[in-house]
Amino acid sequence: MMDYIRNLKLMPDYDENTRHCFYGSDADLIMLSLLTHEPHFMIIREEHIIKKVKQGGVQRIDISRTNNLQLIHISLLREYFLLEYKPVAPDMQMAFDLERIIDDFIFFCFFIGNDFLPSLSALDIGEGSLDHLINFYKKLLPEMTGYITDQGQIHWDRAEPFIALLGKHEHQVFINRVNTLDQKYKFRHKSPCT
Repeated sequence: MMDYIRNLKLMPDYDENTRHCFYGSDADLIMLSLLTHEPHFMIIREEHIIKKVKQGGVQRIDISRTNNLQLIHISLLREYFLLEYKPVAPDMQMAFDLERIIDDFIFFCFFIGNDFLPSLSALDIGEGSLDHLINFYKKLLPEMTGYITDQGQIHWDRAEPFIALLGKHEHQVFINRVNTLDQKYKFRHKSPCT
């Protein structure tokens, strides 16, 4: 489908108001839709309920499907990107380009993982990692002299400050997790008052 859309966009008579719709529950469809840079894109997906269940000290994820459907308007998501990042535009050393910001966003979302890549151990969507990544990037944008990605190429020198922030975040996440486990252990092994 992505090849079809890419080829369609290369046609001289391509109508920029063409609407596209994907159906599927894979979250990667959101990234693929953003990658097309098409303004009129929707995703229809089945609603899933995700529960973390602990059995015998092992945590597993239970995913169940409902009869409900979700409609994701990529155009609205693009507007949210604009609202999120446009306020830092006056402080940026480079020209504000929403399409390039979206490409960089897709790049750093790979650190959370997808169907083909495992996530970094300190990044868990359930712990707000996506929000952290968005804020790290927003913090770095004024200092950057160019975008991290450019037509599918990654400029690792520009990515380095972002990765350094991730490293500091990772260190803090592990400290927090150890402290949480320590508190649980102390609570469970607390001697009863007599």
